[in-house]
Amino acid sequence: MSFKELDAALGLPKGGAFRAFKRLEPGLREGTDYRVLVPGRDDDALESLRRGGRIYASTVNLVLLSPAAAARVRAALQG
Repeated sequence: MSFKELDAALGLPKGGAFRAFKRLEPGLREGTDYRVLVPGRDDDALESLRRGGRIYASTVNLVLLSPAAAARVRAALQG
């Protein structure tokens, strides 16, 4: 799940899910809880997600959350 998708699901402005993720990040593991897509290495995936409207137009490096990590971010945002 992208931050844009999570923001939309929770009715948050851009950046809400990202800020919650940054608070939780020390307890999360890259490759298990989230994946980072970067230009030059993941261009096809980034473009596909952009075309599908799943990420913000200004996104450069993309973090995709696993279902479990997305649930943790959601829970942190919902208090």
